[in-house]
Amino acid sequence: MYSRRYETLILLAPNLEATKLETFKNKVEGIFSAGEGQIVRFEDWGRRRLAYPIKKELFGYYLLYDFQGRPKLATELERNLKIDETVFKYLTLVLSKNFTNNDLLKAKEKLLIEAAHREAEKVQREVAEGGNESENEVEGDIETKAETFDDEE
Repeated sequence: MYSRRYETLILLAPNLEATKLETFKNKVEGIFSAGEGQIVRFEDWGRRRLAYPIKKELFGYYLLYDFQGRPKLATELERNLKIDETVFKYLTLVLSKNFTNNDLLKAKEKLLIEAAHREAEKVQREVAEGGNESENEVEGDIETKAETFDDEE
């Protein structure tokens, strides 16, 4: 059977301590390594407001795992998520039914390129914002020097 690419979004209790959150992340990563799966992408979305209360909570902590593995890995992950009391909800999607190691390398490369583009755009925005401030400072200096020059005459 071929490896597949999955994406699992996990909603956790919002009041988890940092140590318990790290323990949970390590547990999930242990499931991936035991099931011979590989994480393609991991995103920690953090604490966010829920659309509706779940277990009388208005906030939740979100984790997104994009991974490669066999179907039994996804089944094992979901089994563990069902019995964990800190997990409010989870959703697993199959992104690709035939996901080879070559596809994994291409996906990781694409993610690295996208991250580099986002970082470059961030730097450009910071430079543009910083450039406007320095232009305003220069204009202020010119006005101050002009006033000083007018006072001397």
